[in-house]
Amino acid sequence: MFWRIIHKYLALIVFSQLMVWLATGFLLGQAEHSKPLSRIASDAIAGSVLTQNLISVENVLIRSPNALSIELLSLLGNPTYKVMTHYARHAHEREYELIDAIKGNKIELTANDIRDLVNNQFRLTSPIQDLRRVDPPIEHLPRERQSVWHVRLSDRETTHIYVRASTGELAGVVDSNREWTNLLMLLHFMDYQNTGSFNHWWIKALALLTVLLSISGITWLVSLVKNKQVFIGWWYRKQDLVVRDQQGYLQNVVAKDNESLLDCLQHNALSIESVCGGGGTCGQCIVRLDPSAAISVAERYRLSQDRLLSGYRLACQQNTDLKGNVQLVESPNPKTVSCELLSNTFITPFIKELRFKYQGSVPLDFKPGSFVQFTIKEGQSLAFPKDLPRRYQPYWPRFESATFSHPNTVRHYSVANRNDGSGVLTFNIKMQPAQSNNQRPGIGSFHLGNLSIGTVVDIVAPRGGVNLLDDLGVREIVLVGGGSGIAPLKALIDELIFGLHSTLPITLFYGAKHPVELANHCWLKAVETQHSNFSYQPIVSNASSVWYGQVGRVQTPLNAFVSAHRSLHRCLFFLCGPPAMMNDVTQLLLRYSVNENAIQIDSFSPFTTT
Repeated sequence: MFWRIIHKYLALIVFSQLMVWLATGFLLGQAEHSKPLSRIASDAIAGSVLTQNLISVENVLIRSPNALSIELLSLLGNPTYKVMTHYARHAHEREYELIDAIKGNKIELTANDIRDLVNNQFRLTSPIQDLRRVDPPIEHLPRERQSVWHVRLSDRETTHIYVRASTGELAGVVDSNREWTNLLMLLHFMDYQNTGSFNHWWIKALALLTVLLSISGITWLVSLVKNKQVFIGWWYRKQDLVVRDQQGYLQNVVAKDNESLLDCLQHNALSIESVCGGGGTCGQCIVRLDPSAAISVAERYRLSQDRLLSGYRLACQQNTDLKGNVQLVESPNPKTVSCELLSNTFITPFIKELRFKYQGSVPLDFKPGSFVQFTIKEGQSLAFPKDLPRRYQPYWPRFESATFSHPNTVRHYSVANRNDGSGVLTFNIKMQPAQSNNQRPGIGSFHLGNLSIGTVVDIVAPRGGVNLLDDLGVREIVLVGGGSGIAPLKALIDELIFGLHSTLPITLFYGAKHPVELANHCWLKAVETQHSNFSYQPIVSNASSVWYGQVGRVQTPLNAFVSAHRSLHRCLFFLCGPPAMMNDVTQLLLRYSVNENAIQIDSFSPFTTT
C-alpha cells in the first residue's frame, strides 16, 4: 500500500515534467530562430589600436587597484583599457570598468555614446524610440547582474537592444519571437531560478524523484508478483499434480502455476462442484490438501477451524504450486426441504421479492450469503408477469398473453435475509423478459415469479454462505452490488447490524440503471439513518428529474473511496453483480494493491439469473 501511494505521486510529478519537455521541445522546433537584426560588425569596440602616447599598465593598476586583468580596445575609435575588477564564471556576472588609455580617466558611457555604438554595430531599419539606463533585475535579461542601457526600436517586432553600461558590450537583443523562445527554454530546461546552466537543484530534484519512481515501481511489481496478482509470461511453468478422486483413484494432471486449482481440475475434466464461478462465495469446491497449505480470507469465512486444520481448502482459492496430492471431497447428498410461498411482490420494474416459509420441524440453519437450488420441472410457464403493477408497465416491452415450453432445469438464487429463526427465506429474483418474439424469457425467473401465494415447492436446503471471523471487530466491510446482486449483500447487512449488532464500519456501493430499479432502496436508507456505522451510496447510470443522488458507474465513487482510504489492508470486499461490472471492480481494487484474497466475488452466471 505504501509503495503504491509513493509510486502514484512520483509518477504524477515525473509524467507532468515529461509532458512539459515534449511540449516545449516540439514548440521550440516550430519557433522562428531568425536573427532579429542585421549586424555590421561582430563587436563595435574591437579593432586595431595604436600604442603611441598610451599610459602605462602600472598607471592603470594605480587607478584600479582591484584589477584582475587589463585589455586594450578601441571604443568608438578611441584607445581604451577594459579592466576586470570582479571575476565570475559567467560573463554577465563579471564586473568591469573603462579607462581612457591616453588621459587615464575613467569613462562613463552616455546616452549619445550608446546611440553611436548601436548605429555602428547594427544596420537599423527603424528609428530608436526609447533609450534609458536600467539596473537589475531586467525584464528580458533575468540573469544579467550589471546595469545596462535599454534601446527600444519602433519596429513591428518590438526589438529591444541591451548594452552593458560598464563596457559598451552587447548584452542581448530581444524581440517578440525571442521572448516566446526564452519562455520555452526556461520551461524545457527547468531553469526557474535563471541560473543559465543545467547545474541547478530543479534538475537534481527531478533526477532523484525519477530514481525513487523506479525503485518504488520495482518494489511494487515484486510485491504483486510475490502475491501472484501479476504473472510474467516467461515465468509460467507446467507441473504435474496427483489428484485422488472421490472413488480413491489416482490421476496425474498437468497444471500451470498461474492458474487456480479449480481451473486446473475443470480443464482436466475432473468433477468438482462450484456454483459461484470461482469467486469463493459458494464454498462448494472443497478439496483436501497438505495442512500447511495457505489459508485465504474466503476459506476462513466458509470453512470451520477444524476443517482448516485438517487440510480442507477451497480449490478456487488455491494455486497449483502445492505440496503433496490433491484429494477431491465427495459432496454430501443435498437435503431437500419444502417451503410455502408467503408473498410474491414486485419491488422494482423487473425484480420480485419472494418470501417462502420453511415447512419442516427441524430448524433450518443457513448463513448470510447462502444460496438455494430450485428445480424447474419440464412443462409450460407463462411468458408474461401476471401481476405486473400499472406503475411498472411502461418499463416492460409489449408482450402477449402466452405460454412457453421449457425442459427440466435448476436455478440457484441467493437468500436475501438473515436466519432469525422464523424459517423465512427471502429472494430477490429478476424476471428476464424475452428479447424478441422467437426467444423465450428466463425459465427460472418467470416460473417462480408467477407462482401463486400458498404454493408449496421443494428446494435444496441453503448451502454456502459466510462464516463471520473472530477478528471481525478490527475489519471494515465494503460491499459492491448491482441489480438483483443486492440479495446476498442485504443478507450480510441484516446479519451484521440486526443479528450481531456489530458496530464495525460497513459501506455499500449499489448501482442500477434507473432510480426505480434500486431494489430495497427504502430499507437501505432506513438502515443508514438508524445506524451511523452503515453508509449507503446508491448510484444510477440514467438519472431522472426526481433523482438527486450520484449518477454514473458504481466504479466512480468506489475509486474515490479506495484512493482516499488509508487502511485498505483492514477492508474486506464483497462483490455481487453482473460479470462485466465485477471484473471492472476487481481490476480497480487490484490496481490499488488490495489483496485478491480479501475480495469475495459472486458474479451472475446464466443459470442463476434466468
